[in-house]
Amino acid sequence: MILVSAAAVALLGAAAASPHLLGGHVASAFDALGSAERHWLLLGAAGFVAAFAATVGAWRAALAAAGGRICPKQAAARLAIGSMVNSFAPAKLGDAVKIALCSKAIDAPGRFWTAGGVYAALAAARSLALAAVIVVASASGAMPLWPVFVLCALVGALTAVSSLSGRLRNHPRITQVLDGLVALRRSPRALASVLGWTAAMQLARLGATMAVAAALGIPHPVLAALIILPALDVASAFPVTPGSIGVGSGAVAVALATRGIGMTQALGVGFAIQALETLVSITAGTLALLYLAPHGAAIRRWTLRLATVGASAGLAAALGLFLVDAF
Repeated sequence: MILVSAAAVALLGAAAASPHLLGGHVASAFDALGSAERHWLLLGAAGFVAAFAATVGAWRAALAAAGGRICPKQAAARLAIGSMVNSFAPAKLGDAVKIALCSKAIDAPGRFWTAGGVYAALAAARSLALAAVIVVASASGAMPLWPVFVLCALVGALTAVSSLSGRLRNHPRITQVLDGLVALRRSPRALASVLGWTAAMQLARLGATMAVAAALGIPHPVLAALIILPALDVASAFPVTPGSIGVGSGAVAVALATRGIGMTQALGVGFAIQALETLVSITAGTLALLYLAPHGAAIRRWTLRLATVGASAGLAAALGLFLVDAF
């Protein structure tokens, strides 16, 4: 297994060093990245760091509503590890890691399931924030309005489930999940805090995306960012590759192509955004391991596990890049 993982990592490294192997579009996109304006890319990285900090604030507020207590450093470290796992592994396995690690802040039976309910509530808040972005994009003519109704329907379904919680409490696991889900409804102050932090997260991501678009010379970077963010979120809903590598960039390219942006520039923007987000996740996750692990051996165990799970999926990521060039 470790040999397969090492081979996958070597393949991805070779692909990054020789992008022409992945096709003409991908090679040209990598060449375009070389001419990107560095100060805009640095600003984009800072925006993604701010988005992560806002995510930590939202998790802390939601966990507090569910009876959990966790300091900012602990919350940031645990969420950072989950984000790093998502960078290396498909199927959003990192989100399960976030739930497992953050559940330790809840001192109650079935805390993992309660943390799962908290995660569902946070997902609803993120859906509302994304819907707000789409409304603005629709008002500017950048994209249609119909996705807003889909997102609001999902939030409405979760709200309906929580309101019917009294009829669904026959099973203890369901009860524990619902406890985490309805916690925000019982605390308007916590709900306002979560919505505020989530809005801040989305604004930070929007600003970071605008900076990356400007770095690669995309015209009207504000409108471009309003198109790119929903495309990336849709791609992340189908995490078939680690960190949605290839899939996310392809979604960005297709979205920008509808606005007349060339494939090379569009792919370059997608690669740059995913590279910056991955860099932030890996850096934060590495620092988190150093902060949480009491001994060097524990750090090595975590690193080996992450490498084994993630690098084994590296072949899928490379396949995603090949498929992108088919556009």
